[in-house]
Amino acid sequence: MKRTTIFPSKLGTWFGPLPVVVGLALGGLAVPAAAPLMAQQAPAPATHVVQRGETLWSLAQQFLGDPLLWPEIYRVNTTTIEDPHWIFPGEELRIGAAQQASAAEPEKPSEGAAPAGRGDITVAPSAADTEAAPTPQGAVVNPATGPTIFGSQGRARIGTGTLQLREQRAYRAVREGEYYSAGFVLDAGEQLNSGRLLGNIATSSISRLATTTTTMLYGTASVEPPPGDTLKPGSLLLAYDMPRTVANYGSVVRPTGLLKVTSAGAPGERVMAQVVAVYQTIDGGQGVIRATTFRSPRGARAVLLPADSGVQGEVIGLLNPHEVANAQDQLFINRGSADGVHLGDLFQVSRTTSAQSEVGAIVQKQAQVLIVNVRSHTATGLIIQMDRPDIRPGSAVRQVRRMPS
Repeated sequence: MKRTTIFPSKLGTWFGPLPVVVGLALGGLAVPAAAPLMAQQAPAPATHVVQRGETLWSLAQQFLGDPLLWPEIYRVNTTTIEDPHWIFPGEELRIGAAQQASAAEPEKPSEGAAPAGRGDITVAPSAADTEAAPTPQGAVVNPATGPTIFGSQGRARIGTGTLQLREQRAYRAVREGEYYSAGFVLDAGEQLNSGRLLGNIATSSISRLATTTTTMLYGTASVEPPPGDTLKPGSLLLAYDMPRTVANYGSVVRPTGLLKVTSAGAPGERVMAQVVAVYQTIDGGQGVIRATTFRSPRGARAVLLPADSGVQGEVIGLLNPHEVANAQDQLFINRGSADGVHLGDLFQVSRTTSAQSEVGAIVQKQAQVLIVNVRSHTATGLIIQMDRPDIRPGSAVRQVRRMPS
């Protein structure tokens, strides 16, 4: 008969008595059998305003106790964060919900680990262990049963009353690129103190190609400065064109690019400038004005207003009019700083349908816009949330969030 010899483990011989020794050494101390190795993470705040230098990785480390849980913060803030690699100072992120989601994720036992209550012997699961739990009659089973790094609780919470009104979603501040690329409407008869973009100074390396006046990103252009404006290296200039006018107002100013002066001579002489941002085609002959430096309101955020208490007005046009408006389009409203509008305010765009049935007139939400440029009597809004694309001049606007004065 074949014999099988089982050799005792040296590891068990060496360390087998260790639990007994530890138990004796602890003596009368009341030590729980499964004492936690780490202190429980302190409750995180409901929201957090992003500060300079912070990342999703650092926020997960600070509030969730593990930087690898950053996807949980991203998952509950997708209406605010467009790209998880980039968050910006002033954005308000939901942290409490992310902590709850990470805490609710069940821990899975490691593969091959012994079932609880069976000592240190690995026991193959029986048929009773692997039998699926009965599904209640009429219940809907989600095929995606396995938890992921992004968590699977969000889908189950939809019906638990945790959905927020759109006006109460996390607020994000105006970004630098949105500020500089924002078009605006001049008042009737208003004139800009404008210079002129003379064109690209680079020549083509192919002799058969004519040198173009169009300037590309990081290209160098020759600029005739605005009259009476002394430019210095580092000064920012905004190149623009004027595609049309708005009835009862003035011309539409559409930025085409942002340039930084690299060399300057005597006042009134031509300067050289490098293109640092492109919004439209930058071509010779376009106007050039001094760009107002963008200053982010550090830590400030717009506060929610009671219904029908904010500034009200209407849409007077779109920067690039077309039949169907899209997210990130810009529109103009007939209210400005003289009416209490501030950079960073949030407006709701809507329209009222005519009464065609017994239901009567219906107010339909069309979009939410973030104010990215403010003038005396007009303002420019960037569409950050689209409900209905049929935005036209005459659509009503109402201030739903207001920046502190």
